[in-house]
This record gives sequence, C-alpha cells and structure tokens, in this order.
Amino acid sequence: MMRALVLASLPLLAVAQSLSPQEASLRAAPYIPKPALTIRAETNLVDIGVVVRDSRGHTVAGLTKADFEVRDEGKRRDIASFTVEKFVSSSVSSASAPTAGTTPTAPAAAPPPRWMAMVFDDLSTPFDNLYNAKAAAKRFLKDGLAPNDRVGIFTTASGQVLPFTGDAGKIAAAIDSIKFRDHQVRSSSCPLLTEYDSYRIANQDAEALAIKAQEYDNCAHVCGAPARRRGGPAPSVCDNAVQYVQGLARGLFEQIRLNSLNGYRALEDIVNFMSHLQGTRVMLLASSGFISGTLEMDEDRVVEKALRANVVINSLDAKGLYTTVFDVGQGAGPRSIAYQQTSTSRGKSESNDVLADLASATGGLFFHNNNDLDLGFHEVGMQPEVSYLLAVAPDKLDGKYHKLKVSLTDGRHLSATARKGYVASPEKSAQADSVAQRKLDAEVFTTSELTEAPVTVSARAEKASDGRQLGCLTFHLDVAKAQFHQQEGAHVQQYRMIAAFFSKDGSYVAGVESVLDFALQEANYQQILKTGLFHADLCVPVPAGNYRMRTVVSEGGEKGRYSSGNQAVGFQ
Repeated sequence: MMRALVLASLPLLAVAQSLSPQEASLRAAPYIPKPALTIRAETNLVDIGVVVRDSRGHTVAGLTKADFEVRDEGKRRDIASFTVEKFVSSSVSSASAPTAGTTPTAPAAAPPPRWMAMVFDDLSTPFDNLYNAKAAAKRFLKDGLAPNDRVGIFTTASGQVLPFTGDAGKIAAAIDSIKFRDHQVRSSSCPLLTEYDSYRIANQDAEALAIKAQEYDNCAHVCGAPARRRGGPAPSVCDNAVQYVQGLARGLFEQIRLNSLNGYRALEDIVNFMSHLQGTRVMLLASSGFISGTLEMDEDRVVEKALRANVVINSLDAKGLYTTVFDVGQGAGPRSIAYQQTSTSRGKSESNDVLADLASATGGLFFHNNNDLDLGFHEVGMQPEVSYLLAVAPDKLDGKYHKLKVSLTDGRHLSATARKGYVASPEKSAQADSVAQRKLDAEVFTTSELTEAPVTVSARAEKASDGRQLGCLTFHLDVAKAQFHQQEGAHVQQYRMIAAFFSKDGSYVAGVESVLDFALQEANYQQILKTGLFHADLCVPVPAGNYRMRTVVSEGGEKGRYSSGNQAVGFQ
C-alpha cells in the first residue's frame, strides 16, 4: 500500500514517496461551480482582442480593419473577421434632464451590468503587499464603482470569497476576510536558494549553478580544502557540490512551478465562472507576480479563454515601486553578493511578466512601478471604452506555441495592446477536454451514484496551523482495477476528481477539484501493482458544520469510466 505525502493547504501536491513528481503528481485548486455550457461548432480562427491608446493612455475609436496588421511567427496573416466593441460607463447619465421648452424623451434602457472579479493573488503576494492592496481596494469602493457594477471577490488560493454583488459593505467585509498565506519557497541558508535562483538553476543557468555550488562548498565543506591561489581564475567546484545544488534547485522549482500552475488554474476557473454572465466582464488582478517561465502554454490557455469569454484582465503590481533588498546565506563571498543583488532585481522584474502579458494580451492595463495603489485601482478598475476583436486563421494546427504581433499600419503615434501568441491545438482535443469537464460538472449537482472508476473517497476533520477548519480527503485508488495505457514507455493514466460540500438546504459551500496524473516507469508500475492501493491526500478549508459531501471521479477523460457518491460528513 502506497500513500502520498500530505500537504494541509492549497495549492497542493501529492506524490508517492518512492516516485518522482514526473511519475505521479496531484495538483489541486478550489472548485468553482461552472455554469451550464452550450456545445457549439467552433472554427479554427484565433481571436485577438486589441485596445489602441494614444500617448495619454486614452482609447482610440474609429479604426477599421485596414488599420491593423497581424503577423504569426513573422508571417503576415489576413484578418478573417473584424468587430468593434464599445463600453459606456453607467456613471454617465443615460438620459439628460429636459430643458425648458423641450419635450421630455423616454429614458434610455439601463445599461447591462459590469461584472468585476476582484482577484487577490494570495499564493504569491507577501504580507505587506497584500495588506496595502486590500486597503487600496476598499478605498476604491467608495467612489470607483458605478451603479451597475457587480463585484465578486476571489483569491487564487481559495477561489470565490464573495459572489458578485453591488453591496459595498459586503464587498469591503469580504476583502477584510482575506488572510495572508505564506507560500514562499526557498532553501535554508547553506546554500540559500531563492525562488528565482531555483528557477535559473533548474533551467540550466551555468553561472547561478557555479555560484551556489561554491557557496555550498564554503559552508558545508563537501569538496575538501584545495589550495587557493591569489589572483587567477577561481578553482572549480567538485561534482558533489554541483549535483547537490542541482537536485535541491530542481526540487524547489517543482514546488514553484506547481504554485504558478495553481495560480493559472485559479484564473482560468474564474474566467470560466464569468463566461455566462450577461454584460461587460473585467478581472482586476492584484498580485506581486510569480515565475511564469516554462509555462507559456498555461498562460496562453488563460488568455484564450478570457478572449472567448470577453473578459478583460487588468493587473496591478502590489509591490509598487520596490527597492532591491536581498538576502545572502552562509558561504557567500563577494561574487555571491554581486550575483544576488543582480538576481534579486531581475527576479522581481521577471515576476511581473505574467501580469504584463495577461493585461496586454486581453486588452487590459498593467499598473506598476508606482506606490500609489489608490491610483492603480482607479486606473485598472475601468473598462476600455473602445476595443477591437480581430480573428486570423493559422496555417496548420501543429500543437505548438506561435508568437503573434499586432501593429498599426498608418504610422501614427498610437500603441496597440494584444495577445502575444497562441497554441495551435487541434480543435477536437480541446473540445473533448471541455466535454469531459462538462460531464464532471454536471455530475456534481446530481445525487446519482456510479461505481465504474476504481476510486473511493474518505473524509476527516483537521485543524490548520492558523486555526482554520479543514476537510481532509483521501482518494483511494484500487491499482489492480485501474486502466493504464502505454505512452513512450510509461504506464499513463489521469484521474479528474471533484469533492463538493453542500449544506442541509442544498447550497454549495466549498469544494476542491484535482487532477491525479500517472506516467509510471515499468519498475515502479510493477511495485505499486503489488501494493494494491495508492492513496492521495489533500485538504480544503471548510466552515465547521455538517454537510453532504458529493464526490465525482473520471478515469481517462470523456470516454473513460466515472464514479460518484454521496456521504454525510461533519467538521467541528
């Protein structure tokens, strides 16, 4: 019997103790109920939302299809479709008061609501940055909302905190309820590896590896004591130090990568949640940024869905105008200090890339390098008055990431913000994935029971270190009954799992959605086959009380096997 490691809060990673993260991993995020989706025929066109601004930052109207040029991997593409989208703030009176001697006219119809998802990235934002962002957001509520605005509060760690509402008091209370969660990933001081250090070393940065290996030798003395010469090149570090630092960096980077994946997953879920809302949709993301290198396809997935759902993402760098403050660990010498100073500055700058890309790719604004977060919330809280939606057809669906460049043809001093690229994925696979997700979502809100997939779920109550009530789940996989298939020499299978908690009156309270991936090498496959059961544990914050827990599991996607069940659970 094999049991996965337990982590008591989201984001989550569960990996069997004798398996690498590449062979068995569990990624999870808060479950946000999805709206019913309509199956429709899709084309292979790539949607490109574009916002054009002048030198003062004002949006520019009156442009036509001929004013734009689109290049895909440097090759010019014909614009297959072109539409203009306009937004008029409801703060502007819908009907002017009649003057003397004029005939009053019927008031215009009320404008549709503007849905604003205010998202606080508590996975990646330090305490002081999160505190300042929350305070500025509450001040924004006093005069930054129009009568037809509806605001929902979300975090990347916990999902929805408050459903969309126009009640400023409830919105402020929900913002107050957001707590700091320390998810910082770094090593001890011998050697000290920050998140950015780990990212660089895990992605073959020779300079960072050499410096950190030397620090490790200086503080742990793993290479003996070779004679040091004055002047000339520094002696090379032994393989033991290099291999240790490489392994340490890879392990840390796997945690960092999964943390970033959970951030993307949360944003994607929020976009899905907003897709059925009638009216203007905007996401306001407050974050200190996170490492997004190597995750370009995941970022593009969020952008793709945001464009299809007409969700503009405005982002705000909660760091403000930061100064470079850096730590050094044991064994650090002059070379280490110089490196760490530069690395810290680069790391903070590169962590902003995701915020800038999400904003520019969806036609939003990115507020950064400014400590006036009040101004920031007012700027990013506003929807562009005019935007343009272009569509182009790719040459072929090769599954690769394609770089896009949108420019203006008339040479005027205007700036156009648009998505940076797309993944040319075959439509059938994307459609199959969405169909499988729809089937899971539909099962969550029924009470029928299925016993096809070889997975059962048990629950127990635990307390987090900060006193929060946790509902901890164990997914039990009967390995002998699992249907693995061969792929590139590995035994591969995927399980999608949702656990949702409902109150006595049937209202949804909380939930967790997870994906358990296997890519087992032959020896480890045979080993877990002998053990019979594989267990994966995770926990989700749940208010104390008694609930009906609804669990749904799929094996292998749309055409695979499903299991679902109900059980009474209590958390006190």
